Amino acid sequence: MKISERIYRAHFNWAVRAILDTPPLHAGQSSFVALSMVQHRDVLPYLLALKSFARFLQPSRVVLVADPTLDADDRALLRSHVPHIEVREASEFHRAGIPKGGCWERLSAISELAKDAYVVQLDADTVSIRDLPQVRQCIQQGTSFSLGTEDVQPVMSCAEAAAWAKPRLDGQDHTQLVAESNLDRFDSSGEFRYARGCAGFAGFAPGTISPNLVEKISNRMSGLVGPLWSAWGTEQFTSNLIVCSTPGAALLPHPTYCHPGRKTDATVFLHFIGFVRFASALYATTAKQICQELVSAK
Repeated sequence: MKISERIYRAHFNWAVRAILDTPPLHAGQSSFVALSMVQHRDVLPYLLALKSFARFLQPSRVVLVADPTLDADDRALLRSHVPHIEVREASEFHRAGIPKGGCWERLSAISELAKDAYVVQLDADTVSIRDLPQVRQCIQQGTSFSLGTEDVQPVMSCAEAAAWAKPRLDGQDHTQLVAESNLDRFDSSGEFRYARGCAGFAGFAPGTISPNLVEKISNRMSGLVGPLWSAWGTEQFTSNLIVCSTPGAALLPHPTYCHPGRKTDATVFLHFIGFVRFASALYATTAKQICQELVSAK
């Protein structure tokens, strides 16, 4: 890690401690679930992500899938700030037919909870900086959404997605690209659709995902890509596939919703994804500003 990145990380770790001075979050009036998978090192960033999000969209339920690193002190702290939080163990969502790890437990949890509720998957490294009207509309209309990665990005057929991916293969490929290049073999009947979104922020309308559907996709893709299916990135691929295959699925407009390297004056939501998280002081300054706003709103 570069010296500058270490400095920006230290600044953020100091700034995010101010989340401890913000008021507790109470159950909201909007009938949807905010779900996240959290590990020990991300407890304070998670509180920043959740509280910044919930001030605009008030989830009636907050569900946390607990990574095994989450200890008793972490859980006590979380309950003091989110008294109604529902903590579920990651091990509860280990199922035959799908990989373990790589965030598969959160997708498995979503497949259970979305049977009769709208579920928003919210990563701990996200921050809502202004109102999220597109997300509110998706929740109200029962439309699934994904966090896009490009300014203009269509939802494609599986054949189109595979045609995009195949020329980009070079023999040392990320698992997600390998899976995408096999989409034409995966879905020859046109049942599914796809776009390269980010699973860090996604909405699942009720009844659009189920344990059986997740297992069906996993088994079929595992047969096509073999051991690679257990590597990092396959859960995100599956999330993209399920969301985009639902009727009326929305890709949130980019860069209104984006990573910090693409931020503009119109941006309302930032995903501080790993490779750009501490490339500047933005995460720290954003955390400081949001915490001040949350305290002022007491």
